[in-house]
Amino acid sequence: MREAVIISNSRSGENRGGDLDLSSRVAGRLRERGVDAGVIGFDNARGRQVNWRRRLDEALDAGARHVYVLGGDGTVLAVAKALLDRDAVLGIVPMGTANLLARDLELPLDPMLAVDALLEAQPRRIDVGRVNGELFLCASMLGMGTTLARIRESGRGQGALRLWPRLLSKALWILWRYPHRRIILELDGQTLTLRSRALVISNNPVLPQAGLYPRRGRLDGGLLGIYGVREGSFGELPRVALRLLNGSWADEPLIFHHDAPQLTVQAPSASRRGRRIMVLNDGERVRLELPLRYEIQPRALSVLDAASRPPSAMAREKAV
Repeated sequence: MREAVIISNSRSGENRGGDLDLSSRVAGRLRERGVDAGVIGFDNARGRQVNWRRRLDEALDAGARHVYVLGGDGTVLAVAKALLDRDAVLGIVPMGTANLLARDLELPLDPMLAVDALLEAQPRRIDVGRVNGELFLCASMLGMGTTLARIRESGRGQGALRLWPRLLSKALWILWRYPHRRIILELDGQTLTLRSRALVISNNPVLPQAGLYPRRGRLDGGLLGIYGVREGSFGELPRVALRLLNGSWADEPLIFHHDAPQLTVQAPSASRRGRRIMVLNDGERVRLELPLRYEIQPRALSVLDAASRPPSAMAREKAV
C-alpha cells in the first residue's frame, strides 16, 4: 500500500514542461523520509478528467491518506473537489502564479522547501466556499477579471517578464472600455446596489495588507469577504490602485467591502443577455445561472498547514 499520492500538473505557471523531473524529485524526497508515493499526471481538459480522478480514487481506496499537489490554485481546487468526502489530507507544492492558498498556509514558494515544510506540518480543517454548488478555496470573481483570465490562460508558459506587461496593458484598456454594471447584493438581511466593473468574493475575508496578494486572517472563520470598486471618475483610479497595493483600501470610499456568511448576487444587465454569467473560481472560469448564491461550507477540507511546524523548522528554512 502506498501511503501518499503526488498529483502533478505540467501546465502550471512555474512548472510548464518540467513536471516529470520535479515529480521524481518530490517522490525521492518523500522516500527519504519514509513515505512511499505514486505519481499521477493531472489533465483537467474536457473529457480527460476521468483519468486522473479514477487513478486518485483507486489510490485513496487502497489506503493512501496524503495527497501532494504540484500545481497552482486551479489544480489545487480540482483535487480538493475529489477529497471533500474522503479521509485524506491535502498538501500543496506551489507551482502556479499566485499560489494564494499556499501563501495563506505559510508554505515556502520553492517547491522542494515546500515539501520539507509539508513533511513537518500538521493537518487542519479549513472552510470552502460555494457558489451555486461550485467550489472555490480562495476567491470567486465576476466582471472584468474574467476577461483578464482569458489573457492569462493564453499566455501560460511565456514567463512573468512577457506575461505581466501584456496583462497590464490589457488591464488599462479594459479599465477604459469595460462598462460599470449594476449589481444587486442580498446579505445580512439587507439589499445593497452598486455599480462596478468587478466583484470579488473571498472564502474568509482578506487582511488590509500591502502587496499583490493580501492574505486572509483566518481560513476557518465561516465568513465571506465581499469586495468591489464603486463607479468613479477615471482620474480617481490611480488613487484607488495605490490604496489597493499599499493595503489602505479599507479607508477608500470607492471600495465596497463587507463580511457575511451568505450572499446572493443579481446582475440585471446580464439578465437581459441571458441567465448565465461567467465566474472565475480560483482562476478557473465557469458559467453559472443567475442569481449567484454564495455560502461557506465550514471546515470541510483537511490540509497540511506549514504554520503548525515547530519554530526550529521555520528557523532552518530561513537559514537556507
